[in-house]
This record gives sequence, C-alpha cells and structure tokens, in this order.
Amino acid sequence: MTRVRTDTVPDFLYIGTSKAGSTWLFNALAIHPDVWLASNKGLYFFDTHYDRGLDWYRAQFEGADGRAVGEFSHSYLSSPEAPARIATYSPSMRLLVCLREPVDRAFSDYLDLAKNNGFAGSFTEAIEQYPRLLDRGRYATHLTRYLEHFPATQIHVGLFDDLKTGAQEYADEVYDFLGLDRITLSAGDLRERMPAGRPRNTVMVGLAKRASKLAASVGMRRWRSRIKRSTVVRSALYKQYRDDKPRLDPVVAAELRQGFADEVARLDELLGLPVSVRWGYTSAQVN
Repeated sequence: MTRVRTDTVPDFLYIGTSKAGSTWLFNALAIHPDVWLASNKGLYFFDTHYDRGLDWYRAQFEGADGRAVGEFSHSYLSSPEAPARIATYSPSMRLLVCLREPVDRAFSDYLDLAKNNGFAGSFTEAIEQYPRLLDRGRYATHLTRYLEHFPATQIHVGLFDDLKTGAQEYADEVYDFLGLDRITLSAGDLRERMPAGRPRNTVMVGLAKRASKLAASVGMRRWRSRIKRSTVVRSALYKQYRDDKPRLDPVVAAELRQGFADEVARLDELLGLPVSVRWGYTSAQVN
C-alpha cells in the first residue's frame, strides 16, 4: 500500500540538463507505481518562478503520495541561485542529473529552437543570440555549486550515452537511487520520446501552443502534461527528421569542443569517471 507523504515534498528533483533524455526519464518514473510527479514538467520554481513563493510551490504537490515525490525542471542545474534555494527548502533533497556531450547538447537545443520557436538562423547565430545553448554545457561549474550545498551521495549523475545504449539499465540505476523497486519497461517505454523534427504546419503548432498555455492558466495542468508527452500528438504536429536532418559543421564543432575541454577535464575529476574519454576529448582532438 502506498503511504501518504508527511515530510517535505518533493523529495527529489531532476535538475538537468536539457536535451538529455528528461522527457524519457519523466515517463519512466511516471509509470512507476510508487512515484508521484508534479504533472507540469518544468515548474522552474527555484530559478524562474521563485517569487511565486513556497505556498504556490507546495500547492503543485497537493495530494502527493508515494515512496518518491518529485518534479522535473532541467534549468535548475545551470542556475546560480537554485542550489542554495533548494538546500534551504530541503537539505535532504535528492537530485537527478543527466549529462550529454556539451556540443551535441547545444546543437540539439538549437534544433529544438527551430522546431518549437521558429528560429530560422544558423547554429552559430543561435549561439550568439541564446548564450544558454553553451552555458548549460558547463557541467563542472554547475555541479561544483551543487556540491557546495549537497553531499555527492544525494546527487545521481547519469550520462545520456548510457541512456541511449542501455535504457533499462539506466532506469534501474535511477530506481535504485530513489529507493524504488525496479520495474521492467516495455518496448514502447524504452523508445526515444522526443526525437528531433520540424513542424508539419506552423499555424497548427502555434494554435497547439496557445491551447497548451490556456490549459495551464485555467488549472488543467495534468491534462496539458499528458498531451505534451503524447507521442501521437507529437507525431501529428511534427515530422521527424530523416535524411534531411541538419548536420553540425565539423569545424564549428571542433572549435566549440576546444572551448569545453577544461570543463570536461574538471568533470572527470568531480565524477571520478573518464567522461573525457567517453566523449572523445583527447588531447589530439582538442588541441
């Protein structure tokens, strides 16, 4: 029998990064019988909406029960203010992190800008206009801030590479970290949830976004969340890239990887893992 929560909720957060399988993980946890998730993926309370106050935040978890209660806001990792705010709210908070090679992550974020916000410029133009594309990949800097407020045992850091090659094993590690029984995911659950693509009809996508915002404003958050995560709805609105998928210029990629080399080397030290090797950041490639 699921117990009703009496302690501080939520007791875990997915803090980042974006474009690293957060929607997939949200669904892998949402189907677990002992997990309760805030229906609106992306509350962004501890960074963007902190002025709404704790009463507003707690209201998002009204009726929460389960062995693990959480929310997903992938901008928390890169927020300078979020670590201290989260620690003040709950020093025992458990934090989920998934990291993706920073240049690939930035390019995926760029494709998302084109798909959802109609950005028509090049990748390099997007980097200039949206500094967060690169900033969100400064993982060592961001994690260091969290380690100033939380012990490493309360932070689970996964790699997007592992999610892509072994989704069930990735989910099992998260279940273990949250103290949950492992469940076997179906073939459908294991599939990628939000592949890159382009709008089938920009007018229809615009109407869908306005309807989504309206639903949120009138308190229909759970309905809105289910619709946003629906693969049927996504397929109707967006055409998945095939051979026409934009490609990252190798010259641009090499320059950006050079800029991330020190961050990735520091990440090796923080995690005690050869992430630089996994991501191909050898001296021959970045010098």
